[in-house]
Amino acid sequence: MSRTIGSVTSWLADIGLEVYAERFEQADIDLEVLEHLSDQDLTDLGVTSLGHRRKILARIADMRDAESIVAPPAPVEEDQSERLYLTVVFCDLVGSTQLAHTLGEERFTDLLGEFYRAVDGAVDRYGGHVAQYHGDGVLIYFGYPQALEDAALRGVMAACESCRQVGAIAVPGALPMQVRVGVASGPVVIGDRQLSQNARGGRAYGAVVNLAARLQAEAQPGGVVVSDTTAALVKHHFDLNFLGLRHLKGIDEPAPVYAVEARRTPDLGVALLARPNRVPFVNRRSELARLSACWNAVAMGAFNLITVAGEHGIGKSRLVGEFLDRLRREDRPVRHVNCPQQGRDTPYGAFRLLLDHDPNLPAATALLAELEAVPKATQAERRQRRARVIGLLADHFGQTESGPKVLWIDDLQWADPSTIEVLLTLASRRPPGLMLIVSARNALPDQRLMKVDGLVPISLGLMSPEHTNSIVREVLGDVQGAEALVAPLVARAEGIPVFAEELALEMRARLAGPEDVDAENLPDMSVPSSLQQSLQARIRRLVRARPLLRLVASIGREAPVPLLRDLWSGPGSIEEALDELIAAGLAELHLARDSQHENRLILRHQILQDCAYDIILTRDRERIHTAIAEALARRRAAGQAVEPTLMADQLERAGRLRPAAELWAEAGRAAAAQSADAEAVALFRRALALVPRIGATEGDWSDQFEADTLLALFPALIGAKGYRAAGEDVLNRINALIERTGGSQRVFSTMFFRWIDICVQGDIDAGHEFAAGLADIAHADPTGLHALVLDRMLGSSHMFRGEFDDARGYLDRFLATYDPARHADPLRPFGATDNHATVLCCVAAIEAFTGTPETTRAATAAALAAARATELTHTLCHTLTFGAAFPAAIRRDWSQFRIHASELRQLAQEKELAFWLVYARMLTGIGDIAAGRVDEGQAEYAYGSNVLGAQGFEFLQPTFRVIHALAEEAAQRDGPSGDLASLERAVRSGERWMLPECLRLKERWGAS
Repeated sequence: MSRTIGSVTSWLADIGLEVYAERFEQADIDLEVLEHLSDQDLTDLGVTSLGHRRKILARIADMRDAESIVAPPAPVEEDQSERLYLTVVFCDLVGSTQLAHTLGEERFTDLLGEFYRAVDGAVDRYGGHVAQYHGDGVLIYFGYPQALEDAALRGVMAACESCRQVGAIAVPGALPMQVRVGVASGPVVIGDRQLSQNARGGRAYGAVVNLAARLQAEAQPGGVVVSDTTAALVKHHFDLNFLGLRHLKGIDEPAPVYAVEARRTPDLGVALLARPNRVPFVNRRSELARLSACWNAVAMGAFNLITVAGEHGIGKSRLVGEFLDRLRREDRPVRHVNCPQQGRDTPYGAFRLLLDHDPNLPAATALLAELEAVPKATQAERRQRRARVIGLLADHFGQTESGPKVLWIDDLQWADPSTIEVLLTLASRRPPGLMLIVSARNALPDQRLMKVDGLVPISLGLMSPEHTNSIVREVLGDVQGAEALVAPLVARAEGIPVFAEELALEMRARLAGPEDVDAENLPDMSVPSSLQQSLQARIRRLVRARPLLRLVASIGREAPVPLLRDLWSGPGSIEEALDELIAAGLAELHLARDSQHENRLILRHQILQDCAYDIILTRDRERIHTAIAEALARRRAAGQAVEPTLMADQLERAGRLRPAAELWAEAGRAAAAQSADAEAVALFRRALALVPRIGATEGDWSDQFEADTLLALFPALIGAKGYRAAGEDVLNRINALIERTGGSQRVFSTMFFRWIDICVQGDIDAGHEFAAGLADIAHADPTGLHALVLDRMLGSSHMFRGEFDDARGYLDRFLATYDPARHADPLRPFGATDNHATVLCCVAAIEAFTGTPETTRAATAAALAAARATELTHTLCHTLTFGAAFPAAIRRDWSQFRIHASELRQLAQEKELAFWLVYARMLTGIGDIAAGRVDEGQAEYAYGSNVLGAQGFEFLQPTFRVIHALAEEAAQRDGPSGDLASLERAVRSGERWMLPECLRLKERWGAS
């Protein structure tokens, strides 16, 4: 085939009509003749389909308008290397050397031509591409240059067909010709078009190409063998025989090899994604009825929370959208937002998006300003502010004075913890007239939503074949040849409505069809084997918009259009690319509501972004991300708001690791300042993950940055996950860094966390000695802050040792010195609990030993009041345990003890705090024992004690063993369940404040 005809073949392939390439070649139609073709000429050429003729003539007209007839329109990235998932076939002629010797070079050359033509015919029939002739072998691609969703299936079918066609070649005086064929599927890199024998495409590079060539040697003459990846894709269409693991030349690991035994009449059809037009809603009647019933109740003044869950593409959004469309037609207020994947670590991400398009502009503007603000305030004030912000958001979105309304939060699997807290607050307030709908893939990310009273859960399963059939038939309509395609499309959709809808829509667009369509012989069509492959096929059919899609996919699922304009480098105008991308149904344009906001381009599917990004080679990604980061920096310099996490992500992907790490840490500190500990931990970890990649290239900066970030992470980690969340390795790493970096603030912060770790392991005396050794360092601090922290440390350790007078001296000095305005914020990095509330817990505990019932209750009340004022859950749990329940037990005030234990359990369950729930169960057990419910109490206590021991949390375990014995005494048992002698030894080893009680119990039960 000539170069010119090859170009026309490419031109036809670009519009999906390569089936006519041979007719154009036979009529000597080249590019110079192409622009002069008329409708009658096309009819004479055999293009009998009116739709196909109109398609060809329209493309010729476009070329004339653009004065570009010299070359056919092609994707603007045709020459760029890409990463694609390909099926590679290698077909080798058996006994070629013997044939050449027997027949002579002239006859053998003719025979080789017949061999090539036989293979070419089989390959062409199934949409493959002959990439290279290797003497007596042929290298073939399926899935490139033409995108095929069932490339593996077509490749194996073509391999079997090649065996049959070559076997039918008559060789006078010799045995029939035979081939061996190997087929492998996997990722390859496409590049170097100039090295390809075919002008339609480039060369594929990767292990898959070599694997296919090696596999063919394992086949019997006339046989086909496939790799494990190919076998997985075609196992439902062929009988496969596992030949075992084979050692293949040039491949280190043994490879699984399968022989193709028989075909199970696989179906073929088109494999492309759908156009953006919609299809009628099918089935889901019971789910719609439940939604309607909920709305009727809401319209009467009720509140309803509805959860919609199911796998990707199952129809969650379509179901809710169909229901809400009915409400919109009645002019009912409906708000809808998708939680962005990249916003998982951005507090209140979904509600920020809702506020950006809020009809109540003044209120929304004020709330957005509140969310963006990071005021200088005390820890308690920040906690109060977080609770107030959550309350304000719940108030704003729960307003129903103007009538009943719907709020729909979609893709909740990407929601940040703060967004979920707002939803939980909304659900707890149950505003009358609000229908709150949340939808997510599979299970909800926070199971507390499933515990809301009156929850209406809706779980979507696969559609039946009958209903899937209805979707396909509705879309295909009366298009000629559609009947033969219904069954293949229904089978491929596998009960997923989006698959059925999109595949059928694309089929309808392409099926301008021949008069007769045979489901057993569809060389021009394919049925998708997966949605990802379908998306890749559609991406590769874009003519002008592929560079734009690459940009958007590199930013995220959505991007501001002005940012895309800044990044656009052509070819052509960005308007053309935008139009094509939107017209193809791959993206939507969301218009800004006012001049303060920007138009945004949003990709239709998350998997589309993943697929488009995966195609880009690593070297190209770095270049693209560098350009995006520079554009974002220009926007920030111009005073425009840029999310630090977006900027950090782009810098990281561009390989600019130091500024990326600094931005991740900056975002972590901002989240911590808003008391969003879970988000802060995630952001700090993103920053720390870059440090090993930065290495020694930044000198002392790496050590200093890692040390400061670890010190910032530690309290956030304790607040999010408990005292033992940071292991010994973290502390050892901090210590090693501090030895190199120095700095009084870093040194003392590290010493404080080391003291916590020693105490948590139960070694009170070692912790006390360690703290006492810090006196010189603490008093050298001119601010007095370190001395204040040391007072807390020494007051606590003296208390645990039973040295109450010394303890009160340090604790009272802390309380006399402490000024919330001066000290609350600087003290925040020292521990996960509020220092003031913690000191008051110690005072309450000491009062239980040395004071009266009245002074003990007063001290407990003061500690609880301080803890509640912080609105810090971790601090309140700590205070309920050690500043309230513990003093009550020492005073034998078991009724108060049970009240505090009950509140702790309720709080831990509500917030799903596993660490504190263990403590709550242990305290509940002690309370039950004291009340005479001994068996139940012993089980609960044992559970909690065993879990804490398994976690290595020894802190105060001897103390609670004594309290457990006090409860058994209150139950008037004849003796303790534990060994008091071993308990005495444990108490004497550190927690000696319990020694008098331990000795008293030992004497009492010993006497009895």
